[in-house]
Amino acid sequence: MNLLLCFSGQIGSGKSSVSAAVAEALGWRSTGFGDYLRKEIARIGGDPTDRKALQDLGQQRVEEDSTAFCRDVLEAAGFQPGDDFIVDGIRHIAIFDILATVSVPSEARLLFLGAPQSTRNARIQTRADAQDFERASGHRVEDELQDALPQRAHAIIDATQPFDRVVADCLGIARRWQKASI
Repeated sequence: MNLLLCFSGQIGSGKSSVSAAVAEALGWRSTGFGDYLRKEIARIGGDPTDRKALQDLGQQRVEEDSTAFCRDVLEAAGFQPGDDFIVDGIRHIAIFDILATVSVPSEARLLFLGAPQSTRNARIQTRADAQDFERASGHRVEDELQDALPQRAHAIIDATQPFDRVVADCLGIARRWQKASI
């Protein structure tokens, strides 16, 4: 089975770093909703480092046409249905469901990286936008990350573990999913 491996988690859970490491280890191409939105904001002359601008544009695209948003993100990264591929930054169940539909025959699976606020806050402190953590965590685009997405996930990874352990757990799960369908 070919997988569209989707990563979700709250701000500071490590999803972008982990998904990049997993993609590298598997030799798969990857993209992220944040990557796509940063390029779009830069294209229209905005500040691609402004988290609020990213969240606002992402929520706007979800509300306007979620399917077109998903297709645009995948197309910009060169994804073709049937590819093994990684997508980072799932923040809505509806977005995951659309990705699952448009990626067929790849099978979409959702990995949620879970970490308590204290862990996430400590990680954020090394970022340039650390002062924006509280506001960003309360943005509407983050609503489903508290309960709905973890409940929908095919697997939840303890993201409080050392980075290498988190990556190894994700790789183990992805490889099991691939073998289960052979």
